[in-house]
Amino acid sequence: MFRDDDLHLRPLVPLAEWEGELNAPEGGAEAWVVPAWVEEEFYQLNNLRFQIERLFAGVWGVRVDEEALARAADAARELVRGSYLVAERAEAFVAVLPRSGAFRLRRPEGGAEEEAEGPLEALWALKRLWAARWSLDEVIRRGAGGWPEPAPVVVIAKR
Repeated sequence: MFRDDDLHLRPLVPLAEWEGELNAPEGGAEAWVVPAWVEEEFYQLNNLRFQIERLFAGVWGVRVDEEALARAADAARELVRGSYLVAERAEAFVAVLPRSGAFRLRRPEGGAEEEAEGPLEALWALKRLWAARWSLDEVIRRGAGGWPEPAPVVVIAKR
């Protein structure tokens, strides 16, 4: 039987083991990284690209329908928040984090941050971060056909 460790597909990697370039958190706080492939897998397994593209169909044209754009962005955020993360990934994510304590989740490049009390709330905060990429401001910034690139998320234990 295969385990995620056998395949090196851990949904949460200690920052010390991360092979990418990320700055250590201030004060030496314990930190982990959610690799970009977790977000990509989430979108693929929930068929989100197809569903979200349908939401935005006809919105971008010669003249942008701002009301339809706002409705599509809201619907996309709700779709992301309401979609399921594979049970094995969710269980592995929660198992790695300390059972008690607070966490801050953020993308390395900046932008939105989420706070969480406990590992399960951190999992929900991760989905809120993914959903934030579909805010009206983010959609307008990316423009027509703009799709957010999967990116890692840093989870930092708050002291």
